[in-house]
Amino acid sequence: TALEPDPRPHRRAPAMLCAVDAMKGVAARSRQVDPRDGLAATTRPRLEGAGRALRRRGPAFAAAVSAAALLVVAWSWAHGPRTAAVSGNACPPSADSSAVHAGAMGAKVDLSSLGGALSAMGAAADAALPITFWNSGSCPFAQRAWIALEEKAVPYKFVKVDLSAKSADFVAAYASVSPASNPQAKVPVVQTADGYTMIESDVVTEYLCERFPEYGTPLMPSSAEQRARVRLFITTFDQTLGGALVALLRAGGDEFFEELAALEGHLQTLNKFLRWHTDGDGTGPFLCGGLFSLAEVHTAPLVQRMFVTLPHFKGVNLRTLLKKLGLGRLRTWFDAVLARPSVVKTGVPEQDLIRSFEQMVKS
Repeated sequence: TALEPDPRPHRRAPAMLCAVDAMKGVAARSRQVDPRDGLAATTRPRLEGAGRALRRRGPAFAAAVSAAALLVVAWSWAHGPRTAAVSGNACPPSADSSAVHAGAMGAKVDLSSLGGALSAMGAAADAALPITFWNSGSCPFAQRAWIALEEKAVPYKFVKVDLSAKSADFVAAYASVSPASNPQAKVPVVQTADGYTMIESDVVTEYLCERFPEYGTPLMPSSAEQRARVRLFITTFDQTLGGALVALLRAGGDEFFEELAALEGHLQTLNKFLRWHTDGDGTGPFLCGGLFSLAEVHTAPLVQRMFVTLPHFKGVNLRTLLKKLGLGRLRTWFDAVLARPSVVKTGVPEQDLIRSFEQMVKS
């Protein structure tokens, strides 16, 4: 059924597995109808307590649990046999005072089981915190994971890595996941308090998004179609601007103008993508409207570096170029990404960026 847990545990967050099991218990007890029962005196404190717990977890978690509860009611109505009439006085009042009734819809939800689901989801996530995050502080790939940690607002411990003298615990953590026979440890590496370790920036960001759905920014929209659009944007960005910065920085003479023309074409492609595919209410600056998603998490580090290095080394002002080309949608997106607090906090100081690019530009 729709409420059966995924048999592949690696595809489900542990918290969700616990929640699904608890919700199945709710459904199993939601097949009686009593239109005359109201909210019993003992029920109201439980409902209010659940509401307080939801508010502590944040709006994203509250919305998720509310949606799950509604799903249970709908499932019970569609699949459960009705053992009582829905009109007149045929039904005696229910003796179960811990249930919230859906009136004439005919389903009732056991708040004790719903509270158990809520507790299970929270406990499983809390057991994984805080996260240990190994990062050099300057790697653009590790910055993606850092931005995701900031957006998810989960407790984490930042461990600075000297890539020229790697610590034993960092190397061991990386080697515990990498299948290579002699792995060269690199950032980012994240390790939860319950011992789960993961590497590779895009894998880490998706893992954080899925493991801690009730924390901070959701980072992925709700529908499969919207999530596919996020992934398509990431692919399009990598295929266009992904290699454009280095190519332009290294170009000289006539090659510079060829690479600049290529950059202009890439910018036009991304502007068209944003105009065609922007989600949400259409008023937000990001790909998903007002939702800062993995599309921005993935691309922000390169955007930061482009806006610092191109003016310094090549005299190319991207905002001026965007205005000349009439790419207003892309300029709005760039400005919003660069101003995002998580991007600002995790960014490398401009002078440090310039120093790190100098050798590459000279070579």
